Amino acid sequence: METNMKEMLAQLATTTQKAEIESVLQQTTAQLLQHYKIRAREVELYPIELESYFYRAGVFEDPYVHTNELQANHFGQLYVHRRGKEATSPYKMDNRVCMGISLSVSANYYYSALIRSAVFADGSMVFGPNNVLMHFMRSVNASAKLLDVHFFDTHHAGTFMLAPLFHLVEGQQVLFEVDASADPRDKSYLMHGARIGLGDTAPYFQQLPLRSAIGKLSKPFEFKEKTQLMDNYLAEHKLTGDKAKEMAKEMRQ
Repeated sequence: METNMKEMLAQLATTTQKAEIESVLQQTTAQLLQHYKIRAREVELYPIELESYFYRAGVFEDPYVHTNELQANHFGQLYVHRRGKEATSPYKMDNRVCMGISLSVSANYYYSALIRSAVFADGSMVFGPNNVLMHFMRSVNASAKLLDVHFFDTHHAGTFMLAPLFHLVEGQQVLFEVDASADPRDKSYLMHGARIGLGDTAPYFQQLPLRSAIGKLSKPFEFKEKTQLMDNYLAEHKLTGDKAKEMAKEMRQ
């Protein structure tokens, strides 16, 4: 399956059609949400909500992409958000620092998927990109023992002390296919929506449905903009009237 994904991602280096790029990005996140996990230092997470950030000069110039070197030609590696474009640029290090999985198989485009929400092997279902990062690093630290165990019990205005933990999980392959029988995710529905919190400087890219989520819209699933996810799902499946109402009810149960 990984070979098929890389073949699909290779299309992003050649196609010039925005609609085709959008389709490949959605197909990629669907594969990740349904068939892949992230594992580093024996810590496993299964993404349930992702946002695609893709940039190719002259073709798909999404201004919301960092275009950091680690987002290009680093397939399957973690990308912890940086302040600059170089691989050695400092980490963002604020209470919004997040991580994604690099998906680029070429040096001529940047592509990473922000991990907004995930199910962890310890049973935790975590929502919000910074929350996912912090839960992941808490688990990494449990074996690495670089920080006091109580560090993660309180809110920090900055996260400068996490840098040594980041170094332990970057620069290595962390993306793996999942044995379906051991996958803890609820895959009832695959939903798409616009990415969250981008600002309105580039309306076209802001509104693209490059956020993908699996699961349901019931209370345990704390996805943001649930109405948008539902409306898009109903429209995508051409459901209206009573059928739409019935589906909406099912998705909330």
